[in-house]
Amino acid sequence: MAGTESRLLALIDEHFDLDHAPDLNRGFSDSGISSLNAVAFMKVVEREFDVVIPPEDCDKIGTLGKLIAYLDAKLA
Repeated sequence: MAGTESRLLALIDEHFDLDHAPDLNRGFSDSGISSLNAVAFMKVVEREFDVVIPPEDCDKIGTLGKLIAYLDAKLA
């Protein structure tokens, strides 16, 4: 869903000072997001999208693209 992707990219832009656009097929750390920041960011995503992402699901979501697909499935 394009809306989910654009909202997520806006959150990334708001919360991270990346010198490049994030690659949706790369892991968080590969995109320049530390594991500590990724955990904090997941909390931001939960609030923004009004969802709960259990820790076991966080372990399975390794890329931004998978996070978008996960959110789309939760919001459908």
